[in-house]
Parts: sequence; C-alpha cells; structure tokens
Amino acid sequence: MARTFAASLQAKHAETELALRSGADVVFQATFFDGEFLGYADFLVNEAAGTGNPGRYEVWDTKLARHAKVGALLQLAAYGDQAPRNGAGALPVVTLVLGTRIGDDWLRSSHSLPDLLPVFRERRQRFRHLTAGHRATDAPVQWQQPGVVHCGRCDYCAEQVKLHRDLLMVAGMSVVQRRKLRAAGITTIDELAAMAAAEAKNSTARLRAQARMQLGLDQAAGSRTFTKDGEPHTVSYMVLPDNTIGSLPAPSAGDIFFDFEGDPLWQDPATGAWGIEYLFGVIEAPAAGAEGDPVFRPFWAHSRSGERRAFLDFLEYVQQRRAKYPDMHVYHYAPYEKTALRNLSLAHQAGEDTVDDWLRQGLLVDLYATVRHSLRISEASYSIKKLEPLYMGHNLRSGDVKDAGASVVAYAAYCAARDEGRRDQAEAILASISDYNQYDCLSTLRLRDWLLELGHESGVSKERGREDVGAPDASRGPDDGAARADELPEEGRLREYLAGLPDNRPWSNDERAIAMVAAATGYHRRERKQFWWQHFDRVEAPLDSWSDQRNVFVVSSAEVLSDWALAKPRERMRTRVLKLRGTMTEGSDFRPDSNWCRLYDAPGPDGMTAPEAAPGTRAYTFGTRISELEAAPDSPEHLITIAERETGKVQAYPHLPVALTEDQPLATASIEAAITEIARAVGSSVPSLPEQPGLDILRKLPPRFRSRQGPAEVLHGEDGAADYAGAITESLRDLDHSYLAVQGPPGTGKTYVGAHVIGRLVAQGWKIGVVAQSHNVVENLLCRAIETGGVDRQVVGKKLASPHHVPWALTSEGDVARLLSSPGGCLVGGTAWTMTGKEVPAGSLDLLVIDEAGQFSLANTLAVSRAGSRLLLLGDPQQLPQVTQGAHPEPVDESALGWLAAGHATLPASLGYFLADTWRMHPDLCRAVSTLSYEGKLRSAPAASLRELEEPGPGRGNGTGQPCRQRHIVQGGGGGSGPSGPPPSWPEMDQRPGERIPPARAAGPAGGCCLQRPGPPDPATSG
Repeated sequence: MARTFAASLQAKHAETELALRSGADVVFQATFFDGEFLGYADFLVNEAAGTGNPGRYEVWDTKLARHAKVGALLQLAAYGDQAPRNGAGALPVVTLVLGTRIGDDWLRSSHSLPDLLPVFRERRQRFRHLTAGHRATDAPVQWQQPGVVHCGRCDYCAEQVKLHRDLLMVAGMSVVQRRKLRAAGITTIDELAAMAAAEAKNSTARLRAQARMQLGLDQAAGSRTFTKDGEPHTVSYMVLPDNTIGSLPAPSAGDIFFDFEGDPLWQDPATGAWGIEYLFGVIEAPAAGAEGDPVFRPFWAHSRSGERRAFLDFLEYVQQRRAKYPDMHVYHYAPYEKTALRNLSLAHQAGEDTVDDWLRQGLLVDLYATVRHSLRISEASYSIKKLEPLYMGHNLRSGDVKDAGASVVAYAAYCAARDEGRRDQAEAILASISDYNQYDCLSTLRLRDWLLELGHESGVSKERGREDVGAPDASRGPDDGAARADELPEEGRLREYLAGLPDNRPWSNDERAIAMVAAATGYHRRERKQFWWQHFDRVEAPLDSWSDQRNVFVVSSAEVLSDWALAKPRERMRTRVLKLRGTMTEGSDFRPDSNWCRLYDAPGPDGMTAPEAAPGTRAYTFGTRISELEAAPDSPEHLITIAERETGKVQAYPHLPVALTEDQPLATASIEAAITEIARAVGSSVPSLPEQPGLDILRKLPPRFRSRQGPAEVLHGEDGAADYAGAITESLRDLDHSYLAVQGPPGTGKTYVGAHVIGRLVAQGWKIGVVAQSHNVVENLLCRAIETGGVDRQVVGKKLASPHHVPWALTSEGDVARLLSSPGGCLVGGTAWTMTGKEVPAGSLDLLVIDEAGQFSLANTLAVSRAGSRLLLLGDPQQLPQVTQGAHPEPVDESALGWLAAGHATLPASLGYFLADTWRMHPDLCRAVSTLSYEGKLRSAPAASLRELEEPGPGRGNGTGQPCRQRHIVQGGGGGSGPSGPPPSWPEMDQRPGERIPPARAAGPAGGCCLQRPGPPDPATSG
C-alpha cells in the first residue's frame, strides 16, 4: 500500500514537472514530492503568462487570514525551494493571497524568497534532526519530552493534560506559574493540592486552593450533579471569606442583562475592515410577580451602517431606561462588553460621551469579576457555562448553537443563505443565534440573583454604594451620535456625507480621504479617551492586575523625608517630601524631572476622590514630579523621591500613595483647531476636495507641479555623487500647493540634504518652517541648516523648551511671529504646537519641512499642513512609527511616509526621492541591509568602503570613527537612549566624509545644541 501511494505521488510530481517545462501560464495544485517531503502549491504563476513564452514561476498560496503568518511564509519557501529542481526557475518573490477583500480582488502580500529560504532550510534541518533522533529511540512520543513543544490547547494536548494530571488542569494556571512550579518539583495537580499550606505564598496559595477544590479535598458550600455527555457530573462551590458579593448593586426594576454576538471574520465591502457586532441582546429584569420568561430585546446589525444604528439604538434604549429607573445597572459577564462598547464608540465616532458616562458612573457591572473574587468552583474554567449548573436548574443549554465559536459559524451560514436567496433557511439560522444569545442574557440574570442569594445566606454585609448611578443629564439630551458635546459640527457633516455612500462597494481614494479627515478631527480626543479609560480601569482594579501595563510603579513602602510644612516663608500651601520604595513594571520610563499620577487606596484624602466615583475607587492626583530616582541597594526595587503639595481643595493628609502611573495627556487645542479648519473646508466642498498639501497626502496623489510632469531628475557631479539637494530644490520651486516626499535611510545624509535645500531656498527669500515630534529633532536640523546649509543665524528662530546653548539668538516668545512678518527669507522651528499656534498663521510659510516624517502621524501632518503652501516630508517609513494609544476608525495614526509608502520598503519614485547612497555602511554590510530592508536599492557611497571598526583605544570625540564611540558600540551601548545611554540621535553621523565637525558638536552631548536629550512636548513652550 505504501509503495502504491508513493508511486502515485511520484506520478503527480512528474505531471507538475511536465507542466512547468512546457511553460504553462498557471499550474494549480502543483505537487512537490522528493521522497521525504510532500507539498501542494496552490498556484505557480509564469512571469511570461499570456505571451506564449517560457519564464520563471512565482509561487502563490491562498490563506483565509488577515496577515501573513510565519507558517504560511515557510510553506511558500518550501515550494520555492522545490521549483528549481523541477525544471522551472523560481522568481525571487512569493505571494500570499489573503482573506481581506480589496474591491473585486483580494489583498496580496509579497515576500522575498531569498529572505525566507535560509530560515526554512534551518527549520527543515532541525526537523530532520528531531525526527531522526526520535526514530533512533524506537519509542512513542512522550508528554513533556525534551525538544518537543506543546500548545496545551488542542484536543490532543487536552487529552494528554488530563492523562498526565498536568498542572494545566488547574483553573487560572498560567504558563509562567506552571514553569515555576515544575522547577520546584511540582508537576501534577495532585502534587500541588498536597503541597503544605505554609509553603504556598501569594498566587501559589490561590492555585493550591483551586487544585484542592477541583479534587474535592476541601469542604464545599454546595454542589449540583447533572448529566454531561451521558455521565453524571458534579459541580461544587464555596464562598470565599474576602468576597465582593456585598458590593453588587441592590436589584432595580430597571436592571438589564446584556450580551454581544459578533463575527470577527465578517468583512465590510466598503472599507475592507474586519469584524461586526451583529447582535446586541438584552433581557430586562422581570417585574415582581410576572409570569413567563423575561422580556428579550435584540438589536440586529448586518452591515457597518447597521452596526452603527444598532449601537446608537441600544444607547438610546439604555438612556431612556435610566431616565425611568435611575438606580438601574447593566450586567454582563467578562470584560468583552465594556471593551466592545468603547471600540464601537470610536469606530463609529458616536456615543463616546454616553459610554464614558456609563463607565465613570459604574453603570456596567461585570459579574465575572465578582465571581473570581468571591467563589471557588470545582471546574477547570470559570466561564459562565461552567457555572450554569449551579443556578439554572434543569434549564441547561440545548440547540444547535451552544458556544461563541458555533455562533460565528452559524452567522457565516446565515450570510451565505441570505446572499443566495434561501430566505427560510437564513431566518431559521438567525432564530437559533437569537435563542443562544437570549439564553446567555437569561443566564447572566440568574447568576446575579444567585450571587445575591449567596451573599444573604453567608451574611455578607451590603456595602451597596452603587444603588443609584443617576439618570442621564437631561440638559444634554439623548446622545444620538450626531450632537455630542465633544463632536464638532465639521466632523458631523463629514460623517453624514460618508453615511450616504453605498456600503456595498469599496470607497474611492477621495472618499477614503474624506473619511480620514473626519477621523483626524477626533484623533486627539480618542487618544485622550484611551488614556482615561485605562486610567479609570486602574483606579478600580486590584493592584496585582496591573503587572502587564508599562509605566506603573507599585509602592511597597514609603518614608516621610519631611512632613507637611511651608517650603518657603511666603508660600501659602504646605509640602511633604516622600521617598517611595517599589517595583516598576517592565518597559516603564520613570526618570527624574518627569511628571506622574499618584494614587491612594480608598478612602483617599478628603477632597481628592471624585464625587461620582464608584465605592472602593482609588483617589488620584496628577502632576507629581520625580526629583530623584535610584535603584534600591538590596533588591530589584527602586527608590523614587517626590513632593506632595496641598491645594485649596485638598488639605494636608496622613495617607501615603500606593502607586504612580502615567500623567494626564497634554492639551492639544491648537492642533485640533487646525484640523477642524481643514475639515470645515472639506465639508463645504465635498465630494470634490481642495488642493491642499495635507489632503494630497491623504488622497495619495502624486506631487502636483505647475509645469513639471514629475519630480526633477537627480543629476550627478564630476565625482559621481548624486545632487539630491539640487533636484529637490528644483522640484520644490515648481510645487503647486502640494507635497514632496524624501526617504532617507540611516547614513544617507538626509539631514545634510535637507539643510542644503533649506539654505538655498531661504537665500531666495523663502519663509521655511521645520516641525518634528521632538524639540531635539527640530533643533538638529536648524543647527545643520546654519552650519552646512549657510543659513544666516540672524534669520533663524525657535523658542526653547528648556535653557541651553543654540547658535541662533531668537529664542523668546514672539520671535517666530516677528520673523514671519519681516521681509526676506527666514527659518523657524517648533513642534506641532508651534506650527498650529498663534505665532505661525495659516499659509504664512512657503515651505514646511516635516523631519522624521516616518514618525509623524497623518492627523498631525494634516494639522501642521495649514501652515504652508508646500510640504517636504523627510524621514524613513522603515523606522519606528509615532507611538499612539487610541483606536481610530481610519489609519490617521499611521505616519505620513508610511501611508505614502503603502507597505513598500522604498518610496515610489513618482512621490519624491529615495536617497540611495549611504555614507555610513561598508558595502559588505550595506548589501545585506539593502536586500533585507530596501528592495536592493540602497548602496554604499564610494567613501564608505574605507570604513572599518578597529579595536577600542584611547581617544576623544563621538563620531563613528572615534574610539570612544567604538567602545560604546562594542560594549553593547549602541543606540541606547535610556538615562545612562547616549543621546537618541547623533547628528554627526550624517556628516559627509571630509566635512569638519564643528567643535561645539564634536564635544559631545554637553557641548552641542543638537545633542540635547528630548523630552515630551510642552505646550507651554511649544506654541
């Protein structure tokens, strides 16, 4: 039988080889079999398809996925590795056709075969070694066998976990905790349960107790036996001593019990976005003495616009119910409902105030949190389905749809039946989904009632501080998403236009740009919301749940260095100085002179806790400056010194802070106003759009010139060097209210080129601005424009964020405005606050240069674009993008250059320039970087071949050729930007060979204006 099977595979392999040698245009399901490995390639596409000529073949594979995954790429590499052995040359590119629809086609993801093959071959060699070693032992694979990994989730792993009594049987067991227990010699649930109580600390004590409960070793408060898979099964429970049942709100006649149904694989035909919440299910609390089932209200959505309507209808329904029952609450199980409501408010730019109000007032009650803190059950999971036997009686789940996975499959079947006209079948499927959702809502109601009964039986005190969350503010009216307090009319008009577009076809580039303007209008609002949501989650959540969040300092102890007293005789408010000892979460950025929020356990200091806060919520206050930071001498903890200060609202108090977290976001009023100004212009002109540089970028139009057909050609001098500065200057002179993009990989002289372009145009009377994410980047380019671009320092102005030496004198408030109103050329700089502020009127610049535009968001690009008639984008989309927090309906958080590059490694030539010559990397190093990251287009300048890295030795200076910099790199410090590392940027790295480094900059960070450490933008000093 095996020989026959092998012979059939060899025949299919030969058939594929014949098709390839004959030059077939496309080979479908090509078979590759070399006697050891077998594979079926979905498509092999001839590069000369349609011409009748032979050619090389490109491997295509189809995957129902949103993104390319490692396994799929290795699969492509396996086919690409086989193709040359079958008489066909393989193209150096392989393609995945993904499940994301783009118009009438599918998203394609192309990858370099030479990049993939080394990884594939190394993995193949590892696999051969593993299987050869296994065959040599002549024994079956064992659970936990060295060298063999496991997922712990699939059916096979679940069977092995149960068979071997693995620790993964314990509810709440994490991989990290399991690893620690195994290192301590505890490998089974039985061994954990038998562990001495005195040896179990912290999370181990909880896991030990859970193991004992699952094994029936501890006394249960109650249990119920039912039939599961034809066998009797018992679920037991106990009420924990320190439970939170008492904090549940008192029942209200207006309470509702809520559950979502969603399909993450649904795709919007208009935008290509994934996922839909297609059912908002609600059961209302039954009236006293009412017969029959409680009222069930479904809100259905089968399109993106339908989802928006269902969302707003649900919000309106709840708001009307709150007006009637001020003490009502919305109950759900697990945090998904809260997260989904937040995301829907952002995705649809609607209902944000309402959702915020619900969260702030504690309207949403997650029963899962209460269960986890109050009960211990004998199941390996705390899903609501595991709890139901305890309170649902004989009304256990039945029907075709019994879990969330089945509901997703069922909804896909409904969509197929609907689209094919099978109406009766489609309605039957929807009815089964509705039944499943109704049961989930009913289960949530019964769980709430059961928990209250347990609390009564165990004598839990009723703290109930959330009985009355208050009716919605009648002065604001119902929030229908069109007239929210924080939504601008311009945003609403653009949304109304987009809502009128057909939702069964893809948007055009102009329609997408309109959507992006609308999204940009609320960009900073959503960024703030993300912060506030996380902040309020933290002030309500247990401290031990913060471990996966960065920028959190949990205080273990606090020492009062000086108690409340007046720091200076004339001050009216007293100050207290504390030294906090504690632990920072991974990735935190605590440093001296940075500001943070400090938190206090409830009840907090008088006047600090918000009046509408839920009971138990921590008090907090912002603007806490760190004066000192040091490592604790005897542990991995840190010591942080802070000062607390009285206010008119909060007098001196004895409380000590329990944590430091992120400070509140900076105000962005001027930036938002600039975007609103552009949104107003767009709203008055739709469907046509104004000719404006920022809008051209959103529309992905090529640069618009007055007389040229495209960017000027790059000429080469007698020495062979490319004159990028000359070509860019010539293109900018002819630019017609548009933009020009320049991609400069590290070492290609981006700053050098930019400085020379600025110098030439300022000399011709242009008024030029430079903007970037940080003051440091802006000042670096201003320095270079003066030093190498020849700009007169008397016509350069930028206000400083903090006092330090710079080569220009105009550093005060108003200097930028005075330069722009004076005759002749000038150069001004600042962050987005400056370029949207009162000192830079709209259209006052002939050119605005956005430096590091690969890190500058589209929303902020649109905002600053109002300052000038032309934009020059300098940067590299291959570098790290701007850090954002919010979720946005359109990719306005993407960088300007990243948006234009559209996923390509190098910028299309029609959009501007790619600086192809690196002065930093030796050709051997450049070759690899160019192939891996820049489509093979990056090359070394001739002088770079003379570079070499010598052994560290004595010397001075900070250039790449200087020994002290070499030592820093050799010792692993290259690129560091932490408190003890070098500055984040080294402007001299852009020096052309032979160009002298000015003494002020050669002296290093302390002596050069361009090397000051950047801090967060300060609106008080930025515009």
